[in-house]
Amino acid sequence: TLLAKDPTTRQAYLPVWFPEDTGGGNGRAPCTLGYHFIMRDGKLDVTYYIRSCDFVRHFRDDIYLTVRLQLWVLDQLRKDDETKPEQYRVWKNVRPGQFLMHITSLHMFRNDWQQMFGDS
Repeated sequence: TLLAKDPTTRQAYLPVWFPEDTGGGNGRAPCTLGYHFIMRDGKLDVTYYIRSCDFVRHFRDDIYLTVRLQLWVLDQLRKDDETKPEQYRVWKNVRPGQFLMHITSLHMFRNDWQQMFGDS
């Protein structure tokens, strides 16, 4: 919604983890922190912030799902544009841009390492 209202905003951040999640409750802290979307030079970029990622089990899926989210957001923005007069349409020619991923802890468990690379 924010990007549809203001295509050049720097504030289009989709949080997954909210401050109340830091209370140390009984559940696990989510690995994904959030996604930042920004449109520059006719491209919609996404930056994915992630706290922790298992290289073997989740890394590929996290990349795939984030890029799919980027494409979905762009599709939704184009659909919203179709409801506006031609002179106010912004998203028609915007293409997917950069995918950036910031992982604080990219890890692999010992048994996965041994299975992939042997006992060394």
